[in-house]
Amino acid sequence: MLIMDDKAGTLSKLKAIIADKEKVDMSSIKVGDIIYVPLDEEDGLTLKKGYKDRLKYIVIIGFTPEGVAVGALLINSEIDPSNHSKEFLDCQYQLQVRNYRAILDYDSWLDCSDIFEISKLKIKDKDGKMKGCLIDEDRERIMEFLKETDVFDNATKKHYGII
Repeated sequence: MLIMDDKAGTLSKLKAIIADKEKVDMSSIKVGDIIYVPLDEEDGLTLKKGYKDRLKYIVIIGFTPEGVAVGALLINSEIDPSNHSKEFLDCQYQLQVRNYRAILDYDSWLDCSDIFEISKLKIKDKDGKMKGCLIDEDRERIMEFLKETDVFDNATKKHYGII
């Protein structure tokens, strides 16, 4: 369906307002923020089917001591339990669509088994979009898991300010 703008450019103005609200202000991001950004193999993402990058939702879980990068977890829409170990599955946290209707189309999974370090400059240069924030209950549970888990050593946890 083709949508035409009116003479006053109302649709264009609305799109500009939305785009402006989604711009990531790197000076004010916080733990639990959800950002939509293209990631590639340099970020540690495994790409399939010839893709050079993939748009992914990331959740900010910490910041490097220098402040130039963030530690982030990926949100995945599907997980096939038959393709993964019990240890991996134990590190998946379900995000329920009812809490994230503006972001998710269905229940999804926050992968707490791997922390991705992404430079703030890359998020800005790749036009990362601010999409929301974890609800308090989810943020608290995830951060508690990251503090307590043996998946990451204490040096990694300290590096991102988790402990």
